[in-house]
Amino acid sequence: MRAIHTTLLMSAASVLALSLASAAGAADVDAAQVEQIIVTAQKREQKALDVPVSLTAYSGSMLDMLGVQEFEELSLFVPGFEVQNQSPNNPGFVMRGITSDSGEATNEPRVSVYQDGVSISKSRGSYVELFDLERVEVAKGPQSTLYGRGALIGAVNVIQAKARPELAGSAKLELGNFGYLMAEGMLNAPITDTLSVRVATRLKLRDGYVENLLGGDDFNSTETMAVRLAFNWRPNERLNADLLLNHQSDSPSGTSFKSLTYLPTDPNTGAILGDLGRNSGAALSTVAGFENGQKLGLERDVFSATALVDYKINDAFSLNSTTAFRRFAGEEIFDADGFSLPLFTFAEDATGRSASQDLRLNYDAGGTITAFGGLSYFWEDGNQRVPLLFNEKVFAARAGAIPGFVRPNVAGMNLINVIPNFAALKSQHLETYTNYGTTKSYDAYADVTWKPVEKLELAAGLRYTYDDKESGYGVVLGNGGSVLGGSTATVARGLFLQPTTGGKPQYKSFTDNGVTYRVVGRYALTPNANLYASVATGRRPKVVSGGSPAAPGGPARFTEIPAEEVISYEIGSKLALLDRRLTLEGALYRYDYENFQTSIRNTAGQIVSTNAGEASATGFEGQATFQITGNATVFGTYAHSEARFGNGLFKDNSFRLSPDDSFSLGANLAFDASIGRFTITPTYTWQSEVFFDNNNDRAVLQTTGDVIQDEKQKAYGLMNLRIGYQPSKDSALKFEAFATNLLEQDYIKDAGNTGDGFGIPTFIAGEPRFFGVSMSIKR
Repeated sequence: MRAIHTTLLMSAASVLALSLASAAGAADVDAAQVEQIIVTAQKREQKALDVPVSLTAYSGSMLDMLGVQEFEELSLFVPGFEVQNQSPNNPGFVMRGITSDSGEATNEPRVSVYQDGVSISKSRGSYVELFDLERVEVAKGPQSTLYGRGALIGAVNVIQAKARPELAGSAKLELGNFGYLMAEGMLNAPITDTLSVRVATRLKLRDGYVENLLGGDDFNSTETMAVRLAFNWRPNERLNADLLLNHQSDSPSGTSFKSLTYLPTDPNTGAILGDLGRNSGAALSTVAGFENGQKLGLERDVFSATALVDYKINDAFSLNSTTAFRRFAGEEIFDADGFSLPLFTFAEDATGRSASQDLRLNYDAGGTITAFGGLSYFWEDGNQRVPLLFNEKVFAARAGAIPGFVRPNVAGMNLINVIPNFAALKSQHLETYTNYGTTKSYDAYADVTWKPVEKLELAAGLRYTYDDKESGYGVVLGNGGSVLGGSTATVARGLFLQPTTGGKPQYKSFTDNGVTYRVVGRYALTPNANLYASVATGRRPKVVSGGSPAAPGGPARFTEIPAEEVISYEIGSKLALLDRRLTLEGALYRYDYENFQTSIRNTAGQIVSTNAGEASATGFEGQATFQITGNATVFGTYAHSEARFGNGLFKDNSFRLSPDDSFSLGANLAFDASIGRFTITPTYTWQSEVFFDNNNDRAVLQTTGDVIQDEKQKAYGLMNLRIGYQPSKDSALKFEAFATNLLEQDYIKDAGNTGDGFGIPTFIAGEPRFFGVSMSIKR
């Protein structure tokens, strides 16, 4: 711990020293103010300083300055927000300790990503590229009355750049190690006096950073193509309409689910190829013919269409309409056991479609009352198909299920030497389960803000939601019964999952409804100093989760889990000091949960929902920006969160993916010289220890005999650096050199995973040092 504190102090001192040097070198430059961002978190334009919500907002230019291209990078600079990106198909969004990452079609998100106020909803379609943006707003705490479903504990709203009646364009090219290439461009142009168009695109490629010891593509690569087409129509001063069309495709190589139980070996010869390091090479493969011969990796496609219409009825009333359609489809093939022998190979094939319509009437006459109210409709239909391919011979040898053979549980043992030729057992046994979810939801909501005196503002909001839902579940044995599972001539049994009647899905319909609210007070000590307090509730709808029948050919078992409810208490302050050169924000909060819905992994590797009982979270978040001079800015964030289970299965455990402490420090420094302008942007981000499962890898909660608590990541920090050059201060051309994880810190993104349900936890390495150069031009 002392070494960690020393590193932190040195990092802070370095940033401070650079800042002071910049201030001294630019003493003749007038100090500018901190960028003042206008946000719409409360459905109207406001300065972020005046919004009584714990809110972190970054403009598109700030994201470019930090080199942020995706959510995982964004989260490093947002207190209380963590994002884990195993692959674009399997992200984990964490807000104030609470994780939202389930891929089940029946589940609702706790933390939803929005694009221009439209919920992306399902996690499998939520990880989208951040490019050509106006800003990103991250609102923490229950936001149901403002954002609706999926904002139980927070909302991430991505506001995309719209077409405008002007000619503008930009382009950027980046090259780096591991074969990195990123190219993006934007062109905006007026078509007529009332119609404008904007097109933006990004291509990003990077080779995998975990070596494939069996040859072929290395693991954890990047291959993404995203394009956006935007239209704006403004026929008069009253009507403004935007249409946004987004498409993104991702084709990365396989995720490095590496086992530390067995050394990487050649599956044909048994030769040892590597070591048991968490970040070193892995020997992973799929099985010939599995899922039509697809290789390890992901194929994902996401499309959305959003129509935004604003109509000003008169000086007091306006009407907003948001119409949206989304679809995603992604299939990922992964070697879930983490070593070269084909013990089991899994896939996840998830698809979803959703449509929504929101109508909102706004009132703002410039007096003491502002308000809005509206109605919304949401429809979603999706499914998650998971094929599980087992090699019964390898499984039997490892499990000691055949008399005379002992389970090989010594780390590094060469499995090939203990596998006899069990002729009766199947080398490929396929079981596939699929869950289905359909939702029709209707919302009515209203929010009123009253300003009785100049300095005091009171707000109250209410939302009613009614859901008409259907859950489905089915299991099919793809190539007959399991020999090891005890199949007979008349009954085909599964090894882990029993088939539903006729192998067909079964369904259960149900309804759910509930009310959420918020009550907020804000007091303006001065025009640049605000205090606020709030009480708010959030609600995650009731879930009906399907499971395998108790006996072959039986009915699916449906488990009803009551709605998860949370009440939040928060007090905070937002200040702008020194003629707005220094901004400070801080918030204290407390959450209490009932019927906390979580997911557990059963012995078939299937993720199923369960009620974990009560839970709570208490914490503090702060952020600061200091514009020392016009050429020197320093900024930082800090978050402390004690998120714990209160009773039930995981009593006193920490929430998964939730560090108790995290912070970021950074600076943006500019130097003008005779040959041009130079900029330096160093950042350092740190987080404390995290667990990757709600069971905290405790032996008492393991069902597979795992007694070693190693499925966690100790505290670590990442240093990033960007250095830029422009021929002049106002030049449209810019050159940069950049490096992430500059100190080459080894860490892991995840541990446990599917293999943990079979007693073979796997580990996913974090990114090593990446570096490169870029050239950009903007007109």
